[in-house]
Amino acid sequence: MQKTELMTEIDRLKTKFAGADVNKIDVLEALIEQAAHERIYLRRLNEQAIETGLVKIHPDYPQKQQSLPISNEIAKHSAAMTNILDKLCRHLCVALDDDDGGLSDYE
Repeated sequence: MQKTELMTEIDRLKTKFAGADVNKIDVLEALIEQAAHERIYLRRLNEQAIETGLVKIHPDYPQKQQSLPISNEIAKHSAAMTNILDKLCRHLCVALDDDDGGLSDYE
């Protein structure tokens, strides 16, 4: 993994949480970095899966199928990324103050 690719992904994630408290972003820096790693890993795994497929099928007996290890890796990294992003959203997403329900224009 190239350092520039990782830094670009970290910066992209930080822009998604631009309105968040800077102190919270500092505390959750490791989670942001891990989310960037997971996204890059998943991208590469999916590219590989497109080439190799996720399941090996016996040429003479199509009912005989075997899951390839890459399918398990994709599932594992996808779950990890979903968990990390859920935590980041829970702590860094800025709640919108929508008390008037959009009715202030009609007063």
